[in-house]
Amino acid sequence: MVICPYCQKDIHLDLDTCPHCGVTMIYLYKCKRCNQEIAATGILKFCPLCDADLSDQMN
Repeated sequence: MVICPYCQKDIHLDLDTCPHCGVTMIYLYKCKRCNQEIAATGILKFCPLCDADLSDQMN
C-alpha cells in the first residue's frame, strides 16, 4: 500500500490512479547502475535507460 499525495488515503501499489480522488500516481526511482532519476506514472521493474533491476525500490 502507498498513500495518495492528494487525498491521503491508502491505495494498492499496483494502481496508476487513485480510486478515491482520481489523481495519477507518480513514482520516483533512482537507478543504482546508471545513477539516473526516473519519474514514472506506473511501477517500473527495470530501468528504461540501462535495463537494471528496480524491483528492490518497490514498496
